[in-house]
Amino acid sequence: MFIFFSHTKSDTADEKPGKIRYGGGLIIIIVATLILWWVYYASLPTFVWPFFGTIGICVVILLFVSAIFDSSLTGKPSILFIVPLAGLLAFAGRRCSSSTLFHSGSYAKLIGEVETREWTQDVQPKDPKHIRLVPFELAAWLADKQLGSVTGAIGSQFEVAKEFMTLQMIKGELWYVAPLDYRGFGVWTSAQNAPGYVMIHGEDPLHPVTVKTDEKYIYMPGAFFDENLERHLWASGYMWKGLTDYSFEVDEEGKGFWVVTVFEPTIGWWGKKALGVAIINPVDGKIDFHEMGKIPHWVDRVVPDDFVTDYITCWGEYSQGWWNSYWAKNNIIHPLEPSIVYGSDNEPYWVSDLTSSNKGDDSLVGLMYINSRTGRAIKYHASGGTDRAVLTAVNNSVAYMHLHGTSPILYNVYGKMVSIVPVLGESHTFNGVAIVELDNLQVAYGKDQYIALREFQQKISMSGQQIAPNLQHSQKTLEGDVARFASETKGQGTMYFILVNNENRLFTGSSELSPKLPLTQAGDKVKIEYIETDEDVATMMAFDNLNLQLNVAADQKAVREKVEERKSTTKNTSTKDTLEKAPEKN
Repeated sequence: MFIFFSHTKSDTADEKPGKIRYGGGLIIIIVATLILWWVYYASLPTFVWPFFGTIGICVVILLFVSAIFDSSLTGKPSILFIVPLAGLLAFAGRRCSSSTLFHSGSYAKLIGEVETREWTQDVQPKDPKHIRLVPFELAAWLADKQLGSVTGAIGSQFEVAKEFMTLQMIKGELWYVAPLDYRGFGVWTSAQNAPGYVMIHGEDPLHPVTVKTDEKYIYMPGAFFDENLERHLWASGYMWKGLTDYSFEVDEEGKGFWVVTVFEPTIGWWGKKALGVAIINPVDGKIDFHEMGKIPHWVDRVVPDDFVTDYITCWGEYSQGWWNSYWAKNNIIHPLEPSIVYGSDNEPYWVSDLTSSNKGDDSLVGLMYINSRTGRAIKYHASGGTDRAVLTAVNNSVAYMHLHGTSPILYNVYGKMVSIVPVLGESHTFNGVAIVELDNLQVAYGKDQYIALREFQQKISMSGQQIAPNLQHSQKTLEGDVARFASETKGQGTMYFILVNNENRLFTGSSELSPKLPLTQAGDKVKIEYIETDEDVATMMAFDNLNLQLNVAADQKAVREKVEERKSTTKNTSTKDTLEKAPEKN
């Protein structure tokens, strides 16, 4: 593009070299124009970066080529080197001026204000019916398997675009949603449109897969030329903005849209901050931009996971300045790969384990929750094992059955911080659930969440543990008469369900709670301890049938008293620590 020509003396000796120089310059102009046009069209460069990013770099390279060509003809360094050298210095200077050495405070503040809260105050006990049991690995396998059985063999033309599959909350339930995209240029030229999308239930591995094939999607990542999704956005004026995290989401009515994060760098080439999202209708290509704070509630993906990782990394390294990150390395915190979870408020959060800068350290020092819609960051104190340590513990427990754990997700179970880990077989099939307490990495495994829950329940009672002290206010006790009593066999265990008079919820538990539970009948007076939640089914923490008075041997009585003493000591000590660490109120 920008080619400079040297003027030579018009004597006979210099006439031929002059023609070569001008002719060569013309050839360079033509070649450079073709190369830049191809780069411009094929790579869809964004101009949001300093000095126009890729295009600016290409111009500097071509200027160097021009200077080298001129020098080769004259036999001496060309004055044309001044321009590309100036451009190179400008790039280098801009890069250095935006480094962490000069802007460590700005990098640390990319995350915004980090609020510190108590985990069990925000994350309430979870109903087992709404635990995410389907990991991405299983969802992708189920989607591919189902696509092959759809009438019309659409799998020969279209594929499940797993790189765009997202987990989202739809009408109070978790679903994976993945679009069906073209399988290549030939299919795109012969098919009029893409047919729709696939939905895989995120909570129930046995739920039928839904394949929606009555849509007419035109603007897709697998399309070409003007119908290509990225090119369509770029040509619609978004070449001046940064675009990332192409996600496929559906609204509450089941209508599919592309959601793309629009961002800009705030510190040179770094410090990406989301400005909002561009929502594209794949049918007609209509683009609507929604800035931060005005994004439709059905949109779950706004702040991408790589932004979150960068924010936490900078916050953990540079909160005490650049020199500390380079030399003293005091209290340096690093995040692990974040995963998306949905809190008790049904809001989506990127959750990342926080650990030390030691790469071999599997000790958890905290958790960072960042709302993927708003970017709000909350840090929670936590101790125990990271996701890596959790998976190692699970795999050690189930490897002999040729099973493996995947995608651990944090939940509050009985007031305890635990990881729920789906367990899969070698062929990606669902083979159960593991519940791992982060404090001690004890593994409770079952063929479903209810059996695993009973196993976890038993481990708690055998170890004399108590529920979390800051949930003591949520532990309730009631006495009443049994209105209805039923049991249900699941796997190798039995679950018991009790309806107490004047109560609008069911209470459930296993015989490990008390040997009196299987003998209970309607009309018996019972005493139940449970954790208060908004769910219609509450898990019993303790049970006693007051109509059944059993003789207890002296040794058995002593053991029970010892367990109660351990529980009381644990509770009092933990409560004391919580009160001492609680911040003073103004």
